[in-house]
Amino acid sequence: MSKKTYLLNDRDTESFYELLEAKKNLIPIALRKVKIPNNLHEEFYSYALEGLLISFLTLNEGKIEEKDFDRYAFTVIKRKLIDEIRYRNKDKSIPLDIFDNNRLDATDDNCSLVYIQLLEYLKNTLSEKEMEFFNEFVKTVNIKQVAKYMNISLATAYRLYKRVKEICEEFLLDK
Repeated sequence: MSKKTYLLNDRDTESFYELLEAKKNLIPIALRKVKIPNNLHEEFYSYALEGLLISFLTLNEGKIEEKDFDRYAFTVIKRKLIDEIRYRNKDKSIPLDIFDNNRLDATDDNCSLVYIQLLEYLKNTLSEKEMEFFNEFVKTVNIKQVAKYMNISLATAYRLYKRVKEICEEFLLDK
């Protein structure tokens, strides 16, 4: 994504550094909220910093009040991070949030090679119970229904969901 240049005078630069020192805790919180993996925090830090700078400039222009700054800055930082994620994922055929926002259509005749490779990878990596969970989850995309169907606790279902999701993300990041 192309970087925009922001020009600040010396007074504004000093004010921004003071604000950064006071509000730098918003950046790691936003990185976690947007679910950026820990190993990518440094890579995405500059985009979060840009969001904080935009918030600072908006505050200086008087478009927001100082009491609303934290909430506004947090929102702008998250938006910048999400924009960068979308920019990076715009050409990928399978998004990273395969479980969160998509229903997989098992009747689709145009299965992509990546999806077939994912299924093979899951068969070789997941335990029998995890694979059963995955198969049921793909049908319903509802953790509670899968837990009820498999006769397991909701906590166990969420643990299985997390494990399967981690394996899928691992596969997608390696491809």
